[in-house]
Amino acid sequence: SVKVQARTLDDLIAQYGVPAFIKIDVEGAEYDVLCGLSQAVAALSFEFTMIQRELAHDCVDRCMALGMTEFNLSMGESHRLEYEHWIDASQLKARLDELPEHANSGDIYVRSSNHPPN
Repeated sequence: SVKVQARTLDDLIAQYGVPAFIKIDVEGAEYDVLCGLSQAVAALSFEFTMIQRELAHDCVDRCMALGMTEFNLSMGESHRLEYEHWIDASQLKARLDELPEHANSGDIYVRSSNHPPN
């Protein structure tokens, strides 16, 4: 094993400023990363898998608690948003719940309605 220093998103924001976009891909620790963020940012994304749907739900709830309320979805490595218009958390969770196991994974995109859309 190797010990590494972990830093929260809040620590990084304090040092470097608020980013326009945060990409989170930490193999199942997405919720832990989001717990190290205490403010809404303009936009972020995090990976999800079908074998950890509940983790994706928890991440969506955390984003909502931060005031980030608009969601979209990109399946697999398509890099294409599934929805033309951004959806709310309940719609996203319903979509995640209906996806078949073989859908495997993708990315959830989140943006704050308090920031101008890109």
